Amino acid sequence: MQLVQNLDDEKERIAGQHAKLALDIANRTLPYFRENNRSGLRNVCNIIREHINADAVAITDTDNVLAYVGHAEADYWQHYHGMSSVTRKAVDSGKLIINNGIDYADFHSLMIVPLIENNKVTGTLKIYYCHEGRITDSLKEMAIGLSHVISTQIEAARSDQLKQMAAKAEFSALQNKINPHFLFNSLNAISSLIRLRPDEARQLISNLADFLRYNLKRNEALIDIQEELEQVRDYVAIEKARFGKKLTVIFDVDDVHLKIPGLLLQPLVENAILHGIQPVRGNGEVTIAVKQHGNQVMVSVRDTGSGIDEAIIDGLYHDKVPSDHIGLMNVHERVKLLYGQGLSIRRCEPGTEVSFSINAQQ
Repeated sequence: MQLVQNLDDEKERIAGQHAKLALDIANRTLPYFRENNRSGLRNVCNIIREHINADAVAITDTDNVLAYVGHAEADYWQHYHGMSSVTRKAVDSGKLIINNGIDYADFHSLMIVPLIENNKVTGTLKIYYCHEGRITDSLKEMAIGLSHVISTQIEAARSDQLKQMAAKAEFSALQNKINPHFLFNSLNAISSLIRLRPDEARQLISNLADFLRYNLKRNEALIDIQEELEQVRDYVAIEKARFGKKLTVIFDVDDVHLKIPGLLLQPLVENAILHGIQPVRGNGEVTIAVKQHGNQVMVSVRDTGSGIDEAIIDGLYHDKVPSDHIGLMNVHERVKLLYGQGLSIRRCEPGTEVSFSINAQQ
């Protein structure tokens, strides 16, 4: 009875060691799966090889070897002509293949473990040893457990990549939408000056042309916030020419140089002028602030207008903003995609303040 108990204890100890080994491998390889490239998979193979003392490790998809690390690596790729028939068999059958007496190059022990996602084989994990009989039952069980972990990590990495691609596509679409909106309102502001002050209108058209030319030739997804503020100043010049003494704009800006998307601040300033200052009688003031507090940079646009309707604030957070506030909604969605949290809006006495924060270490 003691002997049986000892055997059971030994099996549990070995199983625990293998589970810990698989988890250690999983923890070390997770960042490389997220890279989603051959270099990352090569690092994964190297980590697995070191942990199980294999002579070589490879990862494949259903058609090709994606990474190989270990014995005679240079010769392997020099003589590589596609997936072997035995690997193809593992992919087609979805079954584990073990051969402790194979005669393949310098290898004499081989294990091929299918990688399965959503009940479908998407690749294999291949483990090679130069000596015969190295694929033990305990190694087999560990490799099977490891294959489940790898499959999960690959699936999670692919899901993250799809989310990132979707977010990038959505962000790009939002970015493209704001340009016509800005152009329309700028031209509308200039048109009001053509008859009354044609020389000033011509100068503003020239400024707008320079502004648009800069945006057309700029390929970066993000620009320095100080460059964005220069664009805002161009827009403010156009609007001040339109409103005259009615509009005062104050810039309260710290010397920070964060990267932000182009045309992120201008729609907020436009919203403050057209929906805050324009409707009220008398003069109005817009304050554009970029202030750093420790690791956080607070960006805000405040006006002294009539104050935003609470229904618009509520609609912003439920995707029901009126069409004449499309710029506000656009910025809210882009800020949320980029920084994880959208705009913060509050009514002031008087006016409205729209703000968002950026981690200076991002």
